[in-house]
Amino acid sequence: MTSFKPIPELAGPLYGKHPWPLRFHRHGFHAVCFNSLYCSIIYNGHQFGTRQYEYDGTPIDKPSGPPPFESWRDQWTGSHSISPVRGKTFTSTVDIEWGSLDGRRHGTSIDLDVLFKERLILHKVGRDEVKEAWLATTSLSPVSPDLLVEVNDAVVNVYMRAIVATEAEQIPGNSHSHFRDDIILAWTRTY
Repeated sequence: MTSFKPIPELAGPLYGKHPWPLRFHRHGFHAVCFNSLYCSIIYNGHQFGTRQYEYDGTPIDKPSGPPPFESWRDQWTGSHSISPVRGKTFTSTVDIEWGSLDGRRHGTSIDLDVLFKERLILHKVGRDEVKEAWLATTSLSPVSPDLLVEVNDAVVNVYMRAIVATEAEQIPGNSHSHFRDDIILAWTRTY
């Protein structure tokens, strides 16, 4: 029988240290484009957005429409799970090329290692509201937030969403609501 042996360099401030404030090293990722003439977002070797390619590698740029409905972010989560590689939380920058509705071409690169330098989980749960039994488990099973990138016309937003267990029900009378998973704006820029 093999026993679980923690890998300290993958857990940052965890393993034998106090688990508060919450920090991360694994994460989920997803990116979307709205109101653009074309859009390409590349992270960790994955392509997101509307750009497609011919067999010879020639890009085919397609426009993106508006968001599907006003509260679409309420259900938005990361669809790609990213594990640390050689102790590094972030395997690449987020590289974005797009055309805003006014016809301007844009390009940017977001360094998540700089943006989330402290690896802090962004959330709206006070220390006194956290479920203690859950918090105790985070040293062996750290929280894995979703990092979400949105391109909308000339604006780029980066959000974080993480599940944080709470002592109290978040929906009164619902015993399955002892958690919060708020989407938090971590960074925004208009180009």
